[in-house]
Amino acid sequence: MPEAEVSLRLAIHLLSSGRAKGTILVAIDGAQVRLGEKVHFSVRDFMRDHGWHCDTAERWQVTYHNDSLPGAIEVHSRSGVGDVYATLMDNSPFVAEAKKGPLARSKSSAEYPLLREALGQLLTIETLPENPTLAVAVPYSSKFAQLAARWRNAPLVRLAGIRILTVSQDGHVDGW
Repeated sequence: MPEAEVSLRLAIHLLSSGRAKGTILVAIDGAQVRLGEKVHFSVRDFMRDHGWHCDTAERWQVTYHNDSLPGAIEVHSRSGVGDVYATLMDNSPFVAEAKKGPLARSKSSAEYPLLREALGQLLTIETLPENPTLAVAVPYSSKFAQLAARWRNAPLVRLAGIRILTVSQDGHVDGW
């Protein structure tokens, strides 16, 4: 599952589950979307296929709305702010770093370095709001789920209050 899809599925989950309100900011690097003429992930098509629309057909970096849900999802390309930034229902900020990953267990154990990289990126964000809920989000697979269950109990992950979330293709998010 591409990183952009993990981020967008998490944002959609936050609004549809009632965990967040207002506009959720999703940072997607242009290279995740397209390199040269090759399209890796179509944000516009993904959002449309999941019931979201925008007011312009010219850019993928826009604010998307869903007529059946409150709030919006603003896709941008600013770096250093976290991949998903939201206001939770208790008015506290939520910041997550997302990572791509295999949906089936890989022979190379790619899940280990991907999850570690997400944790490292989260820990090195340069600007954070006061008292945020912090999270990393990875695709759901049996290996990611196994690592997430184990690493949620790691002493420094617990001390930092970092949530390790797994995001399924059906929109379910585990790890709250």
